[in-house]
Amino acid sequence: MELTKSNYHSLEAERAYMSRSQYLGFIKCEAQQMAKLAGEWRQETSDAFLVGSYVHAWNEGSRREFIAEHPEMFTKAGDLKANFKTADLMIATLEADPLAMYMLQGEKERIFTAEFTGVLWKVMTDVHNKERRRMAELKTTKSIIETTWSQEHGGRVSFVEQYNYLLQAALYTEIERRANGRQEGDWLEYYMVAVSKDNVPDKEVIDLRDPDRYLVELAQVEENMPRILQVKSGLVEPVRCGRCDYCRSTKILTGAIHYLALGA
Repeated sequence: MELTKSNYHSLEAERAYMSRSQYLGFIKCEAQQMAKLAGEWRQETSDAFLVGSYVHAWNEGSRREFIAEHPEMFTKAGDLKANFKTADLMIATLEADPLAMYMLQGEKERIFTAEFTGVLWKVMTDVHNKERRRMAELKTTKSIIETTWSQEHGGRVSFVEQYNYLLQAALYTEIERRANGRQEGDWLEYYMVAVSKDNVPDKEVIDLRDPDRYLVELAQVEENMPRILQVKSGLVEPVRCGRCDYCRSTKILTGAIHYLALGA
């Protein structure tokens, strides 16, 4: 299928292509991801997601259209809700910063597709600047400087590690490279323009260039994909994680468990 901005996030596109979010969905819970692909499960849109989408709409130049399509941004009295007032502050913070605005220059919401690990992948980068050989992602986050506990890493990590943004950098630069037919390892520079949801928003331009880490991330994807493709194609049954919203909502008790098994 031909991908466009309007159908990029559709079920049809998700079934036809692999994406970063779909890949992470399979890693988190195969059963939930398969239910999503079947159209049987849909994660509710959170206010945090809408705030991020609003800031992205500003970057894309469709801020007015977004407001018109999302009346839930306003109270019954017609006032902008507090979290979207914060989003306006976040936008103003970026607009006032020359470096942030410089890094956001380029073609917006550019789609690339390419074969990797035996399947077609799709990526849509926030900013693609061919002339400057640069890609940039705009990210909204609760805090830029705070760290959180990560079971995967066994310690406290930044939001960049917590939300797998190095994996995103590796996949996006690799798919863009393959789509444009460049030599192996000839990746564009990759940056993140981050803005926080603090009452006084913080911002940073974060350099995510790390070729050695990219190779590690891509190798991990290659290792995981055979199993994921078997599950997605229906050759093997998906495994339930037992912890996500989908698993809790479809849980059927078959007996008692010992108290020592709780939290295991």
